[in-house]
Amino acid sequence: MLLRDELRREPATPGEVKRLLDAIDRRLEDAGIEAIHPETRLEQAYHAILNCALVGLRANGLRPTDGRGHHVVTLESLCDTLGTSGDRVDYFQTLRDLRNKDLYTGGIHVSGRQAEEAIAEAQVLRGELMQWLSEREEGGR
Repeated sequence: MLLRDELRREPATPGEVKRLLDAIDRRLEDAGIEAIHPETRLEQAYHAILNCALVGLRANGLRPTDGRGHHVVTLESLCDTLGTSGDRVDYFQTLRDLRNKDLYTGGIHVSGRQAEEAIAEAQVLRGELMQWLSEREEGGR
């Protein structure tokens, strides 16, 4: 459950959701380049997932507050926006942790299999997001 001070009301700017969707696609495209190191591919997949969560918030006129833990809050919001299961959000949090450890300590090893799994999850989430957005648009007509 998100706390009141972790999110703020802020309408999305014109074109913002489209720009975030484009960023998701770019991240997934980069993640799909097999010549790139698995750690980088996993990081790109993670950022695609994070952007999917951010689209869910922005489409609802919400934004995570600045400060510590805003990635955690953004990922957790998937339960409330897209109806993502807690188990999947926990997996996304694990990716966040791996990405942070790699970024700040360089002390992890990401296998090709782990990167491929993260990419597949990001692609599935993107599909779910697109369906969710389509249903919202249809409901608003």
